[in-house]
Amino acid sequence: MHVYVRDGLLKFFPQGKIDSENADNVESEIFEEISRYPDYEVAFDFRDLSYISSAGLRILLRVRKRKKVNLEIVNVSDDVYDVFEMTKFTDAFKISRKMRAIQVEQQKLVIRSLNGGIYLHGDDNMVKVFKKGVSLNEVTKERDSARTAMIAGVPTLIPFDIVTVGENYGIIYESAGNTTLAETIKKDPGRLPSLAKKFAAFMNEIHEIRTEEFPDIKDRYREWLSIAGDRLPEIDRRNISVLLDGIPDSKGFIHGNINPSNIIVDGDELMLMDMSGAAHGHPIFDLQALYASLVEMEKGRPMYCSSVFKMSYENCLQFWDIFFDEYMKGRTEQEIGKTELLLQKYYVLKQKLLMLIEN
Repeated sequence: MHVYVRDGLLKFFPQGKIDSENADNVESEIFEEISRYPDYEVAFDFRDLSYISSAGLRILLRVRKRKKVNLEIVNVSDDVYDVFEMTKFTDAFKISRKMRAIQVEQQKLVIRSLNGGIYLHGDDNMVKVFKKGVSLNEVTKERDSARTAMIAGVPTLIPFDIVTVGENYGIIYESAGNTTLAETIKKDPGRLPSLAKKFAAFMNEIHEIRTEEFPDIKDRYREWLSIAGDRLPEIDRRNISVLLDGIPDSKGFIHGNINPSNIIVDGDELMLMDMSGAAHGHPIFDLQALYASLVEMEKGRPMYCSSVFKMSYENCLQFWDIFFDEYMKGRTEQEIGKTELLLQKYYVLKQKLLMLIEN
C-alpha cells in the first residue's frame, strides 16, 4: 500500500482487495502510520482498490473513530461505491467516485499558476493540473467557484469535470488564451502601460458585479483571527477588528487573491483563474492583494517579482502606479489618499496575521 505524507496530510492508497485475508495487515500498516503522524489529517485514495469486504469497512470505522472526523475517500470505483451506498457509508464518510484519468505532455504547459499549471488538452480544452498535495476539497472549491462566478457574469474560464493526472488532481477548462498578464508583460514590456489601464477597467467592471453566492470576505479574516488566538498581540487583534469594522459592507464580487499570474490574456479579453478564494466584499480587499504582490512583497523577499511573476520589480512598481491611477480615476484626492494609507496599514496587519496561521 502506497502512503503519501506531506504538508500535514497522511493519504493511503490501498491496492487490489481488502478482505478477511489481508485486513489485519492493512489495519496494522494504517495505524502504524497514524501513530507516527498523530496530528496529520487522514484521507484515502481508492483508485487502485477493486474490492472491499466488511472487514475492510470495519477498518474505516476504526480509523474514523480514532481521528474523530468524517474521512475523505476519493477515486472510488463503481463496484466499491455500491458497497458504500448499501451500507450507508456514504452518510458517514466524504466519498467521491473515481475520476477520469488523463495524461498531459510537459511540452504543452502554457500557463504557470501559484498552485499548478495549465496544459493544452486536445483541440478545444485545457487542463489545470494542481501541485501535489492540493486536496480534492480545494480543487472542487475552485471548480465550483469558477462555475458560480461564470453564471454571475464574471469573466472566467468555463470549467468542466475534475480529473486525475497521475497522483495529482486537475480541472478541465475551455481552451482560451495561452498566456497570463505577467507573461505578456515579460514578453513585451512596451505593452505594460496599456495593459495596466486595461486591467484597471477590468477590475472596476468585476467589482460592480453583485453576487451573494459567495461568502463575505470579512468572515475569512474573522476566522483567521480565531485561528491565531492569543498568539496575536491584543493591540494587533484590536486594530484588525477595527479595520474590518470600518470597511463598508458590499455584495460586490471579490477574487480574493488577484495578481498578474492569475489573469489570462485572450486576445483583447482578460479572464480570471484560480477562483478558490472568491468572495463578496469591498474592492479594498482585491486592491490590497494586488498592492501586496506588486509592491510590498519584494521588500521582505528580494527578487519576489522576478521569481513569481517573471517581471522586474521596476515593472511591478510601474504597473501598480499606472493601474492605481486609472482605477481611482474620478475619485477625490481625499479618497485616493485614504485608500493609499489603508493599503499600507492593511498589509502590515495582514502579514502579522498570516504568519501566525501559516506557522
